[in-house]
Amino acid sequence: MAVRPLAEGPVHGPLQGPAALRRPPGLGGRSPKVLVSALALCWLLPLMLGALHLQVLTLVVALLAIGSLVRVGGGLVDRLMVSGLLLSGALMAFGLVASVWPWRLDPLPAGGVLLSVIALAGWYGDRRPRFPLRLRWSDGIIAGTGLVVWHFVHRGVTGRLGDGMMMVGDRFSHFAIFESIGRIGGYLFLHQAAGQVSTIGNAAGVYPQGSHFLFAWVDVFVRSSTVPLSTPQSLSRYFTYVLLAFVLLCVCVVWATRWVAGPRLAGWRTGAVCAVSACLVLAEPLPELLREGFDSEIVGLAFVAVSVALLLRPAMGQTEYALVAAAGLVTVAYSYNIYVVFVALPIAAGLLLFRRRQRGHRVALLVWLAAAGAVALLPSAISVFSHFDVGQQSVANGMVIHFDRATVIGLGLAVILASLVSLSRPTATQVLVLVAAVGTVAVLGVFAAWQIHRSGTVSYYFEKLALAAFVVFLTSLGSVGGLLRPLARRGRSAPLPRRLQEPLLAVGVGAAALSLFAGFQWGIPSVGRTSAQWRLSSLVSWSTERQGNQLAEGTRTFMARDMARSTAPVITLYRGSGSLNWQTAYLAQALLRRNGMMTEFGALCKVDMGSSYISGPRYRQSLEQLRLLVHGLPSRPTILVGNKRLSEQIDHDLNGGGVNTAKVLFAPLIHYPPAAAAPPK
Repeated sequence: MAVRPLAEGPVHGPLQGPAALRRPPGLGGRSPKVLVSALALCWLLPLMLGALHLQVLTLVVALLAIGSLVRVGGGLVDRLMVSGLLLSGALMAFGLVASVWPWRLDPLPAGGVLLSVIALAGWYGDRRPRFPLRLRWSDGIIAGTGLVVWHFVHRGVTGRLGDGMMMVGDRFSHFAIFESIGRIGGYLFLHQAAGQVSTIGNAAGVYPQGSHFLFAWVDVFVRSSTVPLSTPQSLSRYFTYVLLAFVLLCVCVVWATRWVAGPRLAGWRTGAVCAVSACLVLAEPLPELLREGFDSEIVGLAFVAVSVALLLRPAMGQTEYALVAAAGLVTVAYSYNIYVVFVALPIAAGLLLFRRRQRGHRVALLVWLAAAGAVALLPSAISVFSHFDVGQQSVANGMVIHFDRATVIGLGLAVILASLVSLSRPTATQVLVLVAAVGTVAVLGVFAAWQIHRSGTVSYYFEKLALAAFVVFLTSLGSVGGLLRPLARRGRSAPLPRRLQEPLLAVGVGAAALSLFAGFQWGIPSVGRTSAQWRLSSLVSWSTERQGNQLAEGTRTFMARDMARSTAPVITLYRGSGSLNWQTAYLAQALLRRNGMMTEFGALCKVDMGSSYISGPRYRQSLEQLRLLVHGLPSRPTILVGNKRLSEQIDHDLNGGGVNTAKVLFAPLIHYPPAAAAPPK
């Protein structure tokens, strides 16, 4: 089987594929004076920006500097995507050093070192800065997807700080990790003793922290300061970063689909592929990630989309290929480590497919990939050696996103069949797509068999892998576009000129995709006047819901009034539900930076009292669980009770006879009217 050349369009760099690392051209023309001047500027610039409290511009300069030195993609959006991946990988890997050096996350030395490394790389490679400004019309679809998603997610949270929709599910733990990294100044797996104070369980040692670290370090650059903020302020900023990350996830998936399609897919076919990808992004299941609080998964999937796309169509020089592969491994492994297998698949396939081209230089590439893999797997290795039971965790249960698996199956079949049809004269990208798609199916099958063998059914982490498979297949959907036929040149009988046919056909395909995949009905009423499927989607319902849940009022009440008069540990009895009391207490500990105490709070789930006065067996049973909880805590707790008479009764029963067991405070819920949560018109 003959494989067509790797490059499917203009390829920048000394080679057209991942062949060997080659001595860069013009090496003898390097000037030490240029290097010294560049290094001086690399330190002078952060100093000036720090004096102006604009250190965030250091990251902008680094992004543009990386983009001007790499030679991947001939358009502005393509170059920004690649440089964003490389910068994120550099920040996460450099975080290992920043976590232990004396300055920790200080933006001045970090910015100076980061810019210096970029300058040294450009000087050694003898590359002059060159940044493409060319835009493609399909960039509008990519940017439009981001604007639409931002409209809905931003509209859904305006004026809703403390809403239960903001702090749900895993978001409690994610915020605690983010806040702890910013306060301690590094990865928690390198500072486990300090991290365990403010995170629950063994999260400081075993949970992937790349997304939290990236948010925390970016926040330091944005604020131009390492001084910790109050936890309510930090909470608001963290949630803003989560929203932006979700928007970027949607943008990255649509861009990745176009990148895999390649420059040969032009005209209405590019619009069709991008439109279908955008509609699948707007529909389920990705918006559910935001609602359920799967924040690190959002970041991990964004890096999966960009990394897999670049590795499936590696139209770049060898140096860029090595850097992209390393950045993909690091960013995905640090953000959500179980997803790294989906990046390893195209890397392994590329090593086999291009083995002849790499002859004589293969060792250098393998050593580089081995070093990148070691850095990528370091946090996971630390968690395994800290007595983390991987086998038991692999069959754990948890909150899952219920989405139609038919979508994943359909996308996978479409990608595999399109690749098989093209095998008569395949390109390297089509071969890589086929290997990645079949490998993804194999990963899902093997893991499902393992879970069924261990527990009798598939569970939490299988659903996580299925969602990553959805993103991989959606990214690979660009290869299906090659089966679409371009419009014929204008004939005598053509009713419209081609310059009008192309955009009209692209718009028509986009409209059809919105109806087929996103449930948009274009104003046509549903049968029985029921809500259209688009109106019921997670993205739209997020933006239209105005009533906060019961957890929202407890969250707001604690931040607005009770946080100032409480010391950890805090037991919140705002409601008559033990589960709600536990969740509010969890957030209270996070805001007080003492989430490590939550390992002792299991009994609180059985304390079903707080909002109204109760007596008899129900009260005695809850009081007994409360007493067990209080005696198991390391220090005297603050107990916030939503009913005045009940608070007096609990105070009497716990602190009677001169025993000072707990500080019991009357703390009625502050009820917020729904209108206060509605966004301004």
